[in-house]
Amino acid sequence: MPHTFDTLDPEHMEGVIGLQVIDADQDPNRVLEYNRDWFIKVDWTLTGKDQSGRQDVGSLGGEWSISAVAESIGPGQEAVLDTQTVPLSNQPATSPRSYTTTLTVPAQKLEPGAYKLTVLVNYSNLGVPKRMAAFAEGPVIQIFKFA
Repeated sequence: MPHTFDTLDPEHMEGVIGLQVIDADQDPNRVLEYNRDWFIKVDWTLTGKDQSGRQDVGSLGGEWSISAVAESIGPGQEAVLDTQTVPLSNQPATSPRSYTTTLTVPAQKLEPGAYKLTVLVNYSNLGVPKRMAAFAEGPVIQIFKFA
């Protein structure tokens, strides 16, 4: 399950999601310093029409909730790294609708070690969670501390 996007109507809508880990120097990297902030850039796109076939994804309202989690490889820490909310109205009401956000992981959030990252993007409308979500299984990262 590297990257999946479950839509409200899989026969008529589809989505894609991706992520990139960025170090404190703004470079793509999977080896990250314990004492410096780092970032997870998340991109996702939704295309298609609803069940009636009349309304495209541009007519959807609501918001996305984006969370990044880390799970240690072997014994160790697990953590929610950052969570953001992105209104669907941040992008024009067209199909496709593409979004980008950058999650910030503060320095010292994770102890030194190896971790598997996962990003979750959940959809809700008027505060009610809906049956649409995306999951991006990220890379293994290494947090290190200089001696």
